[in-house]
Amino acid sequence: MTTVVALLLVGAGSLAYRMVPLLGAARVPEAGSRVAGWAGVSVLAAVTVRGVLHHHDRTIPCAVPVAVVALAVALVAAARGRGILVVLGAGAGTYLALSTVIGAVT
Repeated sequence: MTTVVALLLVGAGSLAYRMVPLLGAARVPEAGSRVAGWAGVSVLAAVTVRGVLHHHDRTIPCAVPVAVVALAVALVAAARGRGILVVLGAGAGTYLALSTVIGAVT
């Protein structure tokens, strides 16, 4: 529930941030712009971490560690500047490969 509240608050802040220039207010200071950018990135990181740590898949014995490794591979691909399709493919491919290997071994 707290994630939903955080998403709503950042969404409302983002909407207000975009509406202020349209309503004729003075230019938003650089510090305010920087804080708004970090708030959005922080919420995305929190949603990602929460989703991975609360991942449940009864067909895979070690679902959370598999998801953590797949996320790490995707983050490495993203940090190297790869496109979104490559990042998603790397993460999904890693998850699929690890879950298949673990399923075959157990």
